[in-house]
Amino acid sequence: MLARQKCLALALAALCSNACAEHADLSLTPAQKKKVEAAVVTAAEAKPQKTTDAVIEDQVRLIGYDLDRTEVAAGEAVTITYYLEALAEPMGDNMIFVHLEGNRSDKRAWMNLDHHPVEGLMPLRQLKKGQVVKDTQRIVIKPDFPGGEAKIYWGLWRGETRLKITNADKVGHDKEGRVHVATLTVKGGAKSAALPTATAMRLPAGQSPKMDGKLDEAAWQQAPYTEAFVSPSGSADTAGLQKTRARFLWDDTALYVAVESADTDIWSTFTERDSNTWEQEVIELFLDPDGDKNDYLELQVTPSNVVFDAKFVTHRSDLAVARAWNMAGFKSAVSVDGTVNVRDDLDVGYVLELAVPFAETPGLKNTPPKSGDEWRVNLFRWDAPKGGKQIAQAFSPPVVPDFHALDRFGRLKFVDPSAAPSLPSAALSLPAGAPSLPVGATSSPAVVK
Repeated sequence: MLARQKCLALALAALCSNACAEHADLSLTPAQKKKVEAAVVTAAEAKPQKTTDAVIEDQVRLIGYDLDRTEVAAGEAVTITYYLEALAEPMGDNMIFVHLEGNRSDKRAWMNLDHHPVEGLMPLRQLKKGQVVKDTQRIVIKPDFPGGEAKIYWGLWRGETRLKITNADKVGHDKEGRVHVATLTVKGGAKSAALPTATAMRLPAGQSPKMDGKLDEAAWQQAPYTEAFVSPSGSADTAGLQKTRARFLWDDTALYVAVESADTDIWSTFTERDSNTWEQEVIELFLDPDGDKNDYLELQVTPSNVVFDAKFVTHRSDLAVARAWNMAGFKSAVSVDGTVNVRDDLDVGYVLELAVPFAETPGLKNTPPKSGDEWRVNLFRWDAPKGGKQIAQAFSPPVVPDFHALDRFGRLKFVDPSAAPSLPSAALSLPAGAPSLPVGATSSPAVVK
């Protein structure tokens, strides 16, 4: 079914004229517009340290690149700037792939760094013929990346197809058709930290929770918490983190997720579905049940109960296409102990409750899941207190600066009630002077269906 849908989408794209907008590109802020403008240079200004001159079909020429270092330790960063020239207008809906690859026999020696130019702000399809762009990418080497030689490969892909190198006889490349850009010497790090595991308890028939954000059903009281979310870097430093943790239930139709967040300043000004909710305060849920790193979901809900839902075909595939998808049957509710968007008072926190239908979730081994099944999942929280910078937290820290680091997703194990531990519903830890957040505290929760 999915393959037929992809074929249909490609056929429709081919038929579209200027009146048929296939993509709804994001509106840029003034600061983002300046960043994009600064990245566009003239051909005379494009003077890379190393010349590549790789032509990808009739679409893009990789003129060359700058590299700030060739030796780097695991956990450190290296910055590379690619100089790209657009050869076609209009261009196809291409995306850049970048692979950092060491010893192929070691799964740790791999990083997927696909992206659109200029930190995702300038999709290739927007380039004008002859336009030259400086695309700077900062790569933080995974802490567990093994030591040795690692190569940076570059190219373009569209849909399910990797575009070919037109002048392959003049360009360094591998047998897979990837341009060999540069080689790094990596000082290896430690082995990967164990991924966290959460437990989803099965509900008795006919006892699905009411979507109101109150969590006053007995099943929620018995469902075990995850550990408190931590820094996405994996650091043990909890400074500035307001306590966040989650619980899970399931029945024959849906996965139910509850996230409890202590928050002394609750706010979010977004009102429209599929807004850039990650720019303010939000809870994010990622689902890749079979762990194949394809067809995964990103579901976000703000304290004001505004939803962002997206389905990605592959790692960070086209955002406009992903966000155009809406999850049928998805429900969310938020209960707030405090006042949303009143910045001068002291709030306590908010509770988010979600119902994710199995029928709309790709990659399921069993529908519904069976006791003992495991999914790959991750959750994040963005917190932005008044007067402070935006702070992120993670259920399973990606370590690298990418919330879509699919290999770092944690595990969710489905169990029946007799197998699940019964844990007390403890109050959240709050800053000094703030009252505890009672389960079920609410201020007229809204529900999205």
